[in-house]
Parts: sequence; C-alpha cells; structure tokens
Amino acid sequence: MNTGHITAQLPVHIRGLFDSYDCTKLLYHNFQHTERVVFHTAEIVDHYELDSHYSFILQAAAWFHDTGQLTGDMHVHEERSVQFMQDFFSGKTNDRTMVHCIADCIMATKMSAAPRNLPEEIICDADTYHLGTTDFKQLDQRVWRELELRLNKPIEDQAGKSLVFLEEHRFYTAYCQVRLSAGKEKNIAMLKEIIQNKVAK
Repeated sequence: MNTGHITAQLPVHIRGLFDSYDCTKLLYHNFQHTERVVFHTAEIVDHYELDSHYSFILQAAAWFHDTGQLTGDMHVHEERSVQFMQDFFSGKTNDRTMVHCIADCIMATKMSAAPRNLPEEIICDADTYHLGTTDFKQLDQRVWRELELRLNKPIEDQAGKSLVFLEEHRFYTAYCQVRLSAGKEKNIAMLKEIIQNKVAK
C-alpha cells in the first residue's frame, strides 16, 4: 500500500464526507475541528519522532475520528467513525493489523475510554488540545450550542459542567502536560470566575 498516496487522499475524502451530510448543527464537531486535530496530532507525533508507520496510523485516525458525528446518535459516534474508516480502507490494504490499530486510536477518543499506549495517548491529547489554549472559551461555547441544537433543548449551567469536565480531564502525554497544563488552569480559573459572577448577581 502506498501510504503517501493514501495520506494525500484522506483530507479530500473526509472533506467529501462532510460535504455529503447536513452539518448545520455541527458547530464544533465540524471539518475545521478535524483539521485542528490532524494538525495537533502531527505536532505531537513530530515531538516523539514516531516512525512513518505510526505517523500514518495516527493521521488516518485523526481524519476519521469524528466522521461518525455525521450520522446517528452522538454517544456512539466513534463506532460509526471506525466503520467509515474501514469502508475507506476496504480494497486499499490487506494489512488488518494496521486497520485495527487505526480503529483502536479512534475508539480511544471515546470519553469513557482510557488510552493504552503512546499512539492512543497522542490522539486523545490532540482531540482535547484546545482545553489548554486561549481558544477554549470560544470553542466551548460552540460545543454547548451544538449540543443544544442536536438535543433541541437548552442546556443549563454550561460553565459548571465545563468546569467539572476540565477538572476531571487529564493530558496523557508529557509533551501536552508541559505545554498545555498552565493554559488549562487559566481556563479553569476563568470558568470559576464566570460561575462566581453569576452567583453574585
């Protein structure tokens, strides 16, 4: 299998998937989010100097990890993302071990999952990278607005729920722990201030 050729096909294929479905409610889990995860995956892979085999696995997983958001229930979207990925690779490779590794990386992004190795840790950290950046506030608002649109109901205490999520979240790679922990603490402090200001009113 020519992984270089497949790597070039991935953004075109994923862009096509997002264009094929109604994405109007996907204010956060959209193609732009996927691009960000791909970018940060490559950043972390470069830091750890992973070989081309694992780099390809992680790039493929990053491109496909949220395609399942395009169809059906959001709570099992990772399983559908794996199916999208398997459909794409069908006929392109007989390397079942590699496809299985890509699937494992996609499933590692499930909120209830825990990464079991460095590649899975990398994609988990790439997927939640924004929690430690100044983009958090804007992107978190998109998360809640998307959820309201998909559930067709308002979500109460958004700042409180986001605070619980950030406090329970952890970055798995040492790279992201060093690079993003201070930013995440600032975002935690910001959420606490928002909550305190609401209480004061």
